[in-house]
Amino acid sequence: MNQQQMTALSITDLSFAYPEQTIFKNMSVDIPAGVSLIRCEESRGKSTLLQLLAGELRPDHGSICAYGLDSCKDTQQYRKQVYFIDPRTDRFDQISAIQYLAQVESEYPDFDRTNLPAIIDGLGLTPHQDKPLFMLSAGSKRKVWIAAAIANGAKITLIDDLTAALDRGSIEFIIDQLISISKQDKRHFIVSHFDMLKRVPFASVINI
Repeated sequence: MNQQQMTALSITDLSFAYPEQTIFKNMSVDIPAGVSLIRCEESRGKSTLLQLLAGELRPDHGSICAYGLDSCKDTQQYRKQVYFIDPRTDRFDQISAIQYLAQVESEYPDFDRTNLPAIIDGLGLTPHQDKPLFMLSAGSKRKVWIAAAIANGAKITLIDDLTAALDRGSIEFIIDQLISISKQDKRHFIVSHFDMLKRVPFASVINI
């Protein structure tokens, strides 16, 4: 296996269905390093695709491979290189934003501790960083997940509904961060959104 194959994120002949609905059938796509967009309307499968890419769901047929690891055959090792969180989760509601970020730092060896204060400030989280997550609005809680996504340094980072419930200043800050991340050749940073984001040089766009 050559270096390009080792670092590629590839979906091959992927099929997946819920009992009442087929979501994907024989889907194949190679996703390059950089920032990529999954674009679709609501309820068309973007969240399901992110869960498949995260290794949280298993394909009915086909495979997802990244950095030489198969999401089904090498599930534990595969998932260690992925950051993904369901934006609707209440799993961390009893801890503070800064405690959650510290937990993420402990799990990802390339976490960018140096730039974390600037990320927190840029997202307007400084007044909220010591509050339990259950006290935060939906938008502020989403900012915590995005701060972790930007800083974690994981090989594969997945964000669902990137700008939902966010203010314009935070969106512009996130766009600036995506532009910076797009220049990195060792990260796959994949976001779902209903349309293109101005100024972001997407490495690929997956329309579903």
